[in-house]
Amino acid sequence: MVGWSGDIKQSQKRAIEAKNGIEIGYAIPKEGAQMFFDNLSIPKDASHVDEAHAFIDYLLRPDIAAKNSNLVAYANGNLASQKFIDKAILDDTSVYPDATTTDRLYTVSARDQKSQRFVNRLWTKIKTGR
Repeated sequence: MVGWSGDIKQSQKRAIEAKNGIEIGYAIPKEGAQMFFDNLSIPKDASHVDEAHAFIDYLLRPDIAAKNSNLVAYANGNLASQKFIDKAILDDTSVYPDATTTDRLYTVSARDQKSQRFVNRLWTKIKTGR
């Protein structure tokens, strides 16, 4: 699922708690925005692989995935969890975007080494102003 909304939601809550008049929000440009996904993975050299699998299995349980979404207002990709997610979160299009919004989102593919070098050099020029 889209990953930025949980960070924004948490920042919004902290700003409200601070009572300093700062409002935090975000918008997706009409041209679209990058989508990213969180992953659970086990390093190749992990020493407790069985435990890692058990932990991942636990996190992927629908009731647990929903508890995580409810706590941090962050979408998860477990469709079966949706019956446990607070309606306010599930209906919040900044957490679970509608089809019109997701149609404007894209992912970035890995680049070959030559292209990545070009992007890095271009980004360095932008950041340094040279």
